[in-house]
Amino acid sequence: MDPSIMNLTENILNEEKDFIIPVKKVWLKLSLMGKLEKVSFEEFSQMLYQDDRFEIFDDADSDTEEIIGNSKDDLEELGYYFGPRVMLKSRRPSRKEIGKILIKKTEQIFVNLKKAWDLRPQDEEEEDQLLHALASTQKLLRTLIREFPDSTDSGPSNN
Repeated sequence: MDPSIMNLTENILNEEKDFIIPVKKVWLKLSLMGKLEKVSFEEFSQMLYQDDRFEIFDDADSDTEEIIGNSKDDLEELGYYFGPRVMLKSRRPSRKEIGKILIKKTEQIFVNLKKAWDLRPQDEEEEDQLLHALASTQKLLRTLIREFPDSTDSGPSNN
């Protein structure tokens, strides 16, 4: 194991705005820097597993990969990576940061569901499912804002 690769990986993870990053994103970044000329993705992943500075989260996207099929490469070109994730053990998020992440992601889901509502098919069953998803997401968002009041930028929103 090349310690300089792992030190560079640590630096990259420290500079990322997100706490948990796709391993493939880090591997590609190091590859583009010319640091992994003879290191495959699998070998790099094993290096991370063996280094105590990193915590690896195994692939939670296996179901998603089956659904998207051939679109995986297109999505990765857009920056949506699949596979295991890595986090620096020394950079664990605080409760406030976790709340901020949860609220942000839930708000994104709510906005996307509202867009889906605008494009919904004229099917009563699908409309009911979408309404249920919107209501559930709105309820979750309100609960998160109540649970993490110090994690919102502008206080509780009117969603």
